[in-house]
Amino acid sequence: MIDAWRRAETAKEHAPPAIDAAFAPATRLHLLDAYGWQLLACQRAVTLPNDPPHSARALPALAPGIAVSPEVREMANLEQGGWLAELLSPIAPGLSPRRPQNVLAATREQFDSASAAVIYEKLEALIGRVADAIDES
Repeated sequence: MIDAWRRAETAKEHAPPAIDAAFAPATRLHLLDAYGWQLLACQRAVTLPNDPPHSARALPALAPGIAVSPEVREMANLEQGGWLAELLSPIAPGLSPRRPQNVLAATREQFDSASAAVIYEKLEALIGRVADAIDES
């Protein structure tokens, strides 16, 4: 999906804010779903919901005496201020003006293809790392 977003940007057939508005919500949802399924795997959930949770807070409750896995605790910490916090941030509805590329911004004003690609790479690395930890346990 990110590749299609970038192709649309390169084609320049539509205004950049319109392209972002078309691709950002679906891309974010796909990334959140992948993250949620990984959370469930880390929690070693036996029964799976129809839709994955989009945060550690939204995970089903554990049975009494079962401890939260270190992987879920790590992800919950990242949700508070790391790159996962950026993914969990809602996207403002409507079209947003693009910031010129030569201007540095202290905070993200929108979820664009560049931030989606960075989050995807970090999520992929996290999933690989915690999948290895799950396999070892």
